[in-house]
Amino acid sequence: MTLAQRLARPEILALPPTDTAAAAGGAPIGGSIKLDANENPFVPLVGGGLAASVNRYPEPQPAALRQRLADLYGCSTAQLWATRGSDDAIDLLIRTFCRPGEDSIVIVEPTFSAYAQFARVQGAKVVPARLTDDLTFDAEAVIATCLGAKPKLLFLCTPNNPTGTPVDPADVRRIAAALPDTLVVADEAYIEFSDSPSFAGQVGGNLLVLRTLSKAYGLAGARVGCLIADPEIIELVSRVSPPYPLPSLSIALALDALAAERMPIHDQRIARLLADRNLLAERLRTVTEIRTIRTGGNFLFLEVDDPAALAQRLAAAGIRLRFRPNAAPGGVRVTVGTEAENAAMLAVFGLFEPARASRRAELVRDTKETRIAVAIDLDRPEPRCISTGIGFYDHMLDQVAAHGGFSLTLACSGDLEIDPHHSVEDIALALGAALRQALGDKRGIGRFGFALPMDEVRAEVLIDLSGRPFSKFDGHFDTPEVGGLPTQMVPHIFRSLADSMACAIHVKVEGDNDHHKVEGCFKAFGRALRMSLAIDGNATALPSTKGVL
Repeated sequence: MTLAQRLARPEILALPPTDTAAAAGGAPIGGSIKLDANENPFVPLVGGGLAASVNRYPEPQPAALRQRLADLYGCSTAQLWATRGSDDAIDLLIRTFCRPGEDSIVIVEPTFSAYAQFARVQGAKVVPARLTDDLTFDAEAVIATCLGAKPKLLFLCTPNNPTGTPVDPADVRRIAAALPDTLVVADEAYIEFSDSPSFAGQVGGNLLVLRTLSKAYGLAGARVGCLIADPEIIELVSRVSPPYPLPSLSIALALDALAAERMPIHDQRIARLLADRNLLAERLRTVTEIRTIRTGGNFLFLEVDDPAALAQRLAAAGIRLRFRPNAAPGGVRVTVGTEAENAAMLAVFGLFEPARASRRAELVRDTKETRIAVAIDLDRPEPRCISTGIGFYDHMLDQVAAHGGFSLTLACSGDLEIDPHHSVEDIALALGAALRQALGDKRGIGRFGFALPMDEVRAEVLIDLSGRPFSKFDGHFDTPEVGGLPTQMVPHIFRSLADSMACAIHVKVEGDNDHHKVEGCFKAFGRALRMSLAIDGNATALPSTKGVL
């Protein structure tokens, strides 16, 4: 008898195996007529493309999403079960393996409350081990507790919520080896914000992993997560799972968020949250009422002298933090927010940051021909990460950002098998829209600029961030394309930028080498942007006698 069979409840073993494909007739085939699930045949009377198919039940285990999650986490689809957030996976595991009144789980307190909650709902006993007095992880104490309790499940939150405590991967392996008759569940809800490697690609035997899209991918409201485990455990859990655990809208949102062109921006957001987390910790260490600060995940864990007084100040400021007195005396968990939210929180502790509008923008542009994601920070020179599918265009946009002095992350999936036209045009439109969004009200900017020589070429780009779109291109090219970029599209790129930025762009280029002429245009455009985007003297002044741009 295998480990899964030994640990599973007899009632679960008695259930017939779940055939998820048969449960809903398999994934719908285009053009098929579905008359098998008592669905309403009429499209619901709601707006929005995502809502157009909600009159039909989703796949019990959406094949495309399951494959995408498996690719993301480095496991096979046979090892993965999609769930309504990782909370649902916790509940399914406990219902699968814990008999009411007989079996137990072990948790390492203080930790995520859902482990104990779901166990008690099931009637299973909760046996606590504990972090040390300084809230570090003690593997030997956990092993000793489990050897005494003989639990079906051990939950290890790594990094831990709410304390941020990391669990050394070597300790996880040692615990799993020492407890061959216990399922060791590594809850990696915050692993993207940790230096520790994930165990998702190493599951097997009694080692299981929980993952979620709620934290790093911003889909908390969609409720999408998964359990990753030995296929035999997945099969048993499937018998307990509801027939349609994920709503159609959540499936669509998850696939959209995890599209290839979105991933560079997710990486950038995670890096930004980590940098902001460390900056918050540095600032809060100067506050005398805070005794201890720990970092972990996308949050900080503080211990404060007077939590009641802090609660009053927070209420007056309209800010909510999570007080966790059971975790530590005066324990408070602080989530890293936006720049404005972080500044408001710091003000409650008497740390007043100088007011400065963020000049950042993130947007997506999806059509039937292209899918584009772009992120810009006008006040940072890096990172620059560009992937359009057209190598020379990547190089030109990198020149724009480098000479413009701003951070640019841009990725596009387009119909290059037809030709580059759609991608080239839509990228320019998306880039221009992002620049316009990042500029905000344009207060303090230089507004105008630039010319440069490049070998035998003279390129001049004049910009007026006026709010009035106009484009003029004076120059010609003798060759049809440079590095896969059609030269006839170069004037069109600047027209698309002018339209989407709502600005005037005049380009003039002359010379002999078309490569140099194209590159000169983009470099001059970047330098013109540097001059026009730069804060010029009074950061609150608007460079217009009209009073508006």
